[in-house]
Amino acid sequence: LFGDDGRPLAVIEAKKTSVSPRIGQIQAQRYADCLEKQYQVRPVIFYTNGFEYYLWEDASYNDRLVSDIYTKEELEWLHFKRENKSSLKDPVINDEITNRHYQKMAITAVCDTLEKGARKALLVMATGSGKTRISISTVDVLIKRGWVKNILFLADRTALVKQAKKNFKVLLPELSLCNLLDSRDN
Repeated sequence: LFGDDGRPLAVIEAKKTSVSPRIGQIQAQRYADCLEKQYQVRPVIFYTNGFEYYLWEDASYNDRLVSDIYTKEELEWLHFKRENKSSLKDPVINDEITNRHYQKMAITAVCDTLEKGARKALLVMATGSGKTRISISTVDVLIKRGWVKNILFLADRTALVKQAKKNFKVLLPELSLCNLLDSRDN
């Protein structure tokens, strides 16, 4: 799949439905190697059997099961993000959002984890330790470094979601926010 600029966005290796899509992984990687050599751009790799779809950004992440082949716009975003994100090492943390030492350590630990290629991080902290502020500050760093575009904040109680939205609005007023529970009839 090529973008409007003629550069490769993705390689798709499709196997028949009775075969595991993983059989095509190495073949797809070789196609990506050839395209990268020719265009100096590493395409995203997909392999599928029509029922299971795997996405593999082999330069930075392990493969993962996805629901379908990405659209052209989604692939362009992946390439844009890859080319424009900067390192998460030594994050600049806004003291107006988080100013406690342990909060900064938590944000730095999340950034280090993501920088090493992980797609997830988990912080377990006591009540009142500022988990929402740490989340807001982490979002601030990830947006400024070009790592994320959309964020989903989850909480186990409606009151916590409302409180978090209010805090995001105050501390990161440039973000466009919505509470998915606001549209639900109670």
